[in-house]
Amino acid sequence: MATETFDITPDISLMPKLGKAGYSSPQAVAELVDNSIDARIDDQLLEINIKIEKNAISIADNGSGMNKNQLVKALTLAYSEKHDMLGEFGLGLKTACNSLGECFEIITTPKGDDNQYKLFYSKEDWMNGKREWKINVESTKSEDDLHFTIIKITNLYSHWPQLAEVLKKDLEKRFTPFIKKGIISIKVNGKKCQPGSYELIQGSKKEFEIKIKEKIGDSFDNVIHGWYGLLKEGSQKGLYGFHTYRRGRMITNYDKIGIGEHPTISRIIGEVHLDFVPVTHNKREFEKESPEYLLAEKYLIEEFKDLVKEARKKATQDKITKKDIDEIEIWQRKISQAIVESPELKFYTSQIDSKTGMVKDDNGKEEEIPIEKRDEGGQNTGSVDPKLTGSVRMPKKQNIESEKRKIIKVKGQKFEFDHKFVSLGVDSSWKAYEFDKKKRTLIVFTNTDFPAYVATKDQVFYAVLHIAESISEIMVSEVGEEISKIQEIKEIILKSACLLREQI
Repeated sequence: MATETFDITPDISLMPKLGKAGYSSPQAVAELVDNSIDARIDDQLLEINIKIEKNAISIADNGSGMNKNQLVKALTLAYSEKHDMLGEFGLGLKTACNSLGECFEIITTPKGDDNQYKLFYSKEDWMNGKREWKINVESTKSEDDLHFTIIKITNLYSHWPQLAEVLKKDLEKRFTPFIKKGIISIKVNGKKCQPGSYELIQGSKKEFEIKIKEKIGDSFDNVIHGWYGLLKEGSQKGLYGFHTYRRGRMITNYDKIGIGEHPTISRIIGEVHLDFVPVTHNKREFEKESPEYLLAEKYLIEEFKDLVKEARKKATQDKITKKDIDEIEIWQRKISQAIVESPELKFYTSQIDSKTGMVKDDNGKEEEIPIEKRDEGGQNTGSVDPKLTGSVRMPKKQNIESEKRKIIKVKGQKFEFDHKFVSLGVDSSWKAYEFDKKKRTLIVFTNTDFPAYVATKDQVFYAVLHIAESISEIMVSEVGEEISKIQEIKEIILKSACLLREQI
């Protein structure tokens, strides 16, 4: 058996191809800011100055700087001596610079060194050179006590007039924890970045800390911490959720971890710090299949339960006005009047003699069934009264009780009913009801989490549909009819109630 050894040094084109990682301009600049933060000197304010020009972007800091060896390693793919720091993968600087432009220059002086080091990279020179993985570093004497790093990217791939402002807002969100602590200062074209802030409902903000006692790999006692609250105004553009951080640096913004995505929770905002959860090499997202992420998600779902309920409750309050409630009250009375007085519903509202199959009025007097012909057992024969598919007969007399109270009759018994808007969950039905035979009450619930509720512009008639449908289901169930009758009864109720409503 013969064994051969082959050189698998990456093709020289790999270096510029790093720029195809899909970074946006703010994401790429954030990678370079990460490196500046990693080079921060303890007990000294780190100042980062970013300048955006038409064809150049520069990032300068007063960090610890790099010596010659460190500068070379910074250009070495995947090399990193950083542990538990932001730039741990050894790819950020190369990837970020190559994604922004065709050329970049690094000038640096390390603390305690009187030399200044400089290297220059050009995509064109790199590809047309000797095709070797080598870079030139210039050394010159520097002034005493200087320590800094300047990275300048030129021949930009993209630039637009609002880039500086967009970048400033992005960095304010990404590095809020560092800015708030007062350990770094970031300026973009001379304008200082301020920590992000939100207009919250008073009393809704809450700080939280979750201590995880379960073992993850070799680690115990991991912690999730942050804050959450409710915005005064919700966002229907998805701009809600959590900015997630790892070691003080934002990984995702408006993340829906632990809460899911639904318009009724669009007021939720906050920060979640997941320092123990691994991220992808480009630090744009967490490794969502990792045990750490799945465990964190489980704990956050539990932590955010009450928050989600409160957000949904607030969404319902916002959408339903007093005028809507008053209008639904009127509709309920008209539904009550239609049901109690409608001849078409006598079979369902009145008592039925088990022997004759005849219905009895409130005085116990038997009368003909107006809806359908039935056999001796009181069951359907399949012959449907034409009135069911045509116009509905209006009550001949006016029932004062049904106009003042919200009541229905089922098999001769009267029940008071009411309607409420409640949060039942996205996966629940669009409506539900509680029918208490002992107390003789019916409460119909409209599920404010159901997508159709969020989409409708007529919450009043949406509720009316649920009331009519719930009553129809109860009538069919109590009388022992087939469920196919529910739709017919619902239509009778709605037609009669609509005609009565028009008379106001």
